Amino acid sequence: MTTANDTGGGPAARGGLRPVLRHMAHAVAIGMSLFHIWAGVFGEPPALAYRPVHLLLAFAVMLLLAASMRAPEAGVRRWLGLGWDLLMLLAIIAATLFLVMDNVRISERMEYMTRLLTSERVLGALLILAVLDAVRRSIGWPMVVITAVFLIYTQVGDLLPYPFWHRGYSIDRVIEQMYLTVDGIWTVPLAVTASYIFLFVLFGALLVASGAGEFFTQLARALTGRIVGGPAKTAVVSSAFFSMLSGSSTANVVTTGSFTIPAMKRGGFSGPFAGGVEAVASTGGQIMPPIMGAAAFIMMETLGVPYGDIMMAAILPALFYFASVFIMVDLEARRLNLRPAADEEIPRAWPVLKAQGYLLVPVIFMVWALVAGYTPARAGVWAIGMLAAMIIVFDRRKGVRGLLAIFADALITAPKLIAPITAACAVGGIIVGVVSMTGLGYRMATIIIETSHGILPLALALTMVVAVIMGMGMPTSAVYIVLAVILAPAFVDFGVVPIAVHMFIFYYAVISNITPPLAVASFAAAAVGNADPWRTSMNAVRLGLPVFAIPYVFIYHPEFLAQGSLPDIAYVCVLMALSVVAIAIASIGWFRVPLSGRTRAAALLFAAILLPSEHFDRVIQLAIVAATFGLFWLLLTIDIRRNGPLAAPAATPDRRKTPS
Repeated sequence: MTTANDTGGGPAARGGLRPVLRHMAHAVAIGMSLFHIWAGVFGEPPALAYRPVHLLLAFAVMLLLAASMRAPEAGVRRWLGLGWDLLMLLAIIAATLFLVMDNVRISERMEYMTRLLTSERVLGALLILAVLDAVRRSIGWPMVVITAVFLIYTQVGDLLPYPFWHRGYSIDRVIEQMYLTVDGIWTVPLAVTASYIFLFVLFGALLVASGAGEFFTQLARALTGRIVGGPAKTAVVSSAFFSMLSGSSTANVVTTGSFTIPAMKRGGFSGPFAGGVEAVASTGGQIMPPIMGAAAFIMMETLGVPYGDIMMAAILPALFYFASVFIMVDLEARRLNLRPAADEEIPRAWPVLKAQGYLLVPVIFMVWALVAGYTPARAGVWAIGMLAAMIIVFDRRKGVRGLLAIFADALITAPKLIAPITAACAVGGIIVGVVSMTGLGYRMATIIIETSHGILPLALALTMVVAVIMGMGMPTSAVYIVLAVILAPAFVDFGVVPIAVHMFIFYYAVISNITPPLAVASFAAAAVGNADPWRTSMNAVRLGLPVFAIPYVFIYHPEFLAQGSLPDIAYVCVLMALSVVAIAIASIGWFRVPLSGRTRAAALLFAAILLPSEHFDRVIQLAIVAATFGLFWLLLTIDIRRNGPLAAPAATPDRRKTPS
């Protein structure tokens, strides 16, 4: 029989040290949340004081939690791991507090002219090491390797041929840029994380702790449960509600998916299809306002535009994203001839809103504040305050202890969620610093133009492939940071609207969450639904097929990003709506009857012609659209005559288990 001593830690270590470290992590987390609320209300300290404190607190939470989880490890390995955790913590404390205590002198020194102190040299190197270690823990080795390549590049650039050549930089110069200036670790990505993203993550954590997940799920059931394919449509709507507040694909899958995937399977959908629906719907949360993924806030600072403009640009693509999934779910339900659930099983919308509708008030207020031009920090703080007040007033049945538990849960959860984002942004700052130091960004723009031979669609396709591949192993924010700084400038030379380029990169970094072979959202959904991961991923790709076309549309027609006159926006939206329906019909292979391969091909051709293009006059385009639609309708009529006007037979228990 295995005893406590056999694990290598002993009762004292397991029972005493672990809870102490966990309580320390929770105390630091609460302190971090209160610190950011204070900064949002009274204003931030200087950059070289505020941003290091944010990094210190986020990494301290991560390291203390990691140290507290060492109990399952045995013997020497456990104690070596614990020692490394504490060593990294000490390194971060020393490196960041040095900047905080001496930030006035550091901000007044002559950059790249004043020689580094020995303490600055040592602490800067330790901080870079600690950042790489944090990235290893939260993101994985691929990002560590990529960052190491960039750092090595600063030392060997004078040995490389054009276009990668640069004059070379000393180690001191690299450490100075990364550690002592706001052009390295402390640059835009980390600044945005500390100033804006944390407050929105805290707002989302408070919503979740107050029961918003169940509220949104019940509201979605009330809105969609009585129609064909109700469980799957509930998944789409509830994921849209919830993930627009969480901004995390995987987190939303495991949160709402635990309710929606079993419901879809009970309703007659196969496990892989149900998982695919949840994966695609949850992934869309990163592009759904008001709280989009972390990369959207970084985009705001990179482009120098208000966050309200980013939200307005993202609304139409996000609505079409979820509409396309909704349509596919409807077609699949009708193909399987599934029936709506019994009416008594579905809640009514008004009682749900009456019970917890107050949770929508802070969200609506936050959207108004952002659109009205208030800073994200101010809007976030006010929304948090209003939500806290709503919980206290309308959720009094929980009592004082229940309310304190809600707030404590949110204050502890938010720093846990922000730590991986902070690590990605810190290492992204290192990459940004290397690119700006060596001039690599301008040369990469030249490489893209030369490789694509000046052909914009080819350059876009290359960027799409790179974004999807990088996104398979890294979070969206890290992919966006790297590609925005290296590849985005190239498209300015093509004459593309800057916000369209950045949204293009952002979209494909997000879509990589459902793209095999490493589709993290699809794999999470497969685990929740106990389904095959590969078939779940393929169903997610099939359901997300229209989404892959959307970014190309707003490259050629920024009207789709609300960048134009109302008639132009309406024209693009009408064509996109018809195109999404056509792609959905081709993908599912059903419209009143099962469709033949040639009919599905005609639907895809019709969709491709519908996609707005700058190469055709509107009259010519509409004429081509009419011709291709006529071809599709002719082939559809033949299929209806051949297969009969009725839909597929009702789903049997065996059919429900067959992958769609």
